[in-house]
Amino acid sequence: MIQLDKNEKQWILLIKGQLEEKYPFKDKWVETLKPLFVETYGWNPDEDRNYQDYLRAIFNKLLDIQMKIKDNWVDPNAQLKELFFVSFHKSIFYEEELPIERAIHKLCGLIKLTSVIDNNKEKRFELF
Repeated sequence: MIQLDKNEKQWILLIKGQLEEKYPFKDKWVETLKPLFVETYGWNPDEDRNYQDYLRAIFNKLLDIQMKIKDNWVDPNAQLKELFFVSFHKSIFYEEELPIERAIHKLCGLIKLTSVIDNNKEKRFELF
């Protein structure tokens, strides 16, 4: 079973929509993630004017989580390839201005769709 710490579980639960009452979706993932980020790390990127640092930190956190819990695909690098493609190509689904914002959006989608239960009906990781 994949071991997750308390913070990783919170990020996954938020992205999977399980904490929507406390952290409602705000049109873009980078905005939706801010309240938990502020709560977890103790600084607000809007007040500190450190938006780029926020983006880098949240991207790294989500990438670490995704690499830890990713589903097994035939091509083990398929999700990374998809992540890089989305980052560099704006589309109607990924219309954020900055490549890192598009990457964060994609990572949230990948995490949201990651299976908690495997094909043998066994838990891959615990969220509660």
